[in-house]
Amino acid sequence: MGKNIRQYMDNRLNSLLPQLGIDSWDFILKIHKELLNGIPLTRTKYYSLTNLPKERADAILKKMGELDAEGNIAAFSGLSLTPTNHKFVVNGKTFYTWCVVDAILFAEWLAVNAHIFSNDPVNESPIELQIEGDFLSWTKPYPLYVSWVDTMDTCDIRGSLCDHVSFFASEKTAGKWLKDHPEGEILKLEDFFTSENVGLKCC
Repeated sequence: MGKNIRQYMDNRLNSLLPQLGIDSWDFILKIHKELLNGIPLTRTKYYSLTNLPKERADAILKKMGELDAEGNIAAFSGLSLTPTNHKFVVNGKTFYTWCVVDAILFAEWLAVNAHIFSNDPVNESPIELQIEGDFLSWTKPYPLYVSWVDTMDTCDIRGSLCDHVSFFASEKTAGKWLKDHPEGEILKLEDFFTSENVGLKCC
């Protein structure tokens, strides 16, 4: 995919819309902005944001959402109030994402400054980075790598895609993951950004 990663990702995500039963990402961004308040969404609030027939909204929620013990929506389409392996800190509030590409894209889509914490899944070494909207400020360590798989079961988004998309702290650990996942691919983090939108190399 090379330097066309962002265009590829946009095309790939847009191609999923019909499979997910939605027409655009607009109402998803509205839900994400509500989740950034740090409080799970009630079903009533969810229905008002989707502006869809209840049956269709419920079908989308089954594929793309997660509920808390009270039946409220604690996660939706990658942004979560429930802890995952990827911490997404915005304005001092801690959120989580289902995969690292979510963290990269959500900072831009939501126009927020995000401090992101994760771990290399091979050796558990800590990873930290700052993204300001569509600008990659720094990473620690540097460089970082990202795993990707090009298949997704829309009935199990997390299991089929998100669980396989991680940051790697070195080319060595990325290569080990790739050896165990020959169907996957390793990308460079910088390739998700245009060259003018990459800041200081931290380490």
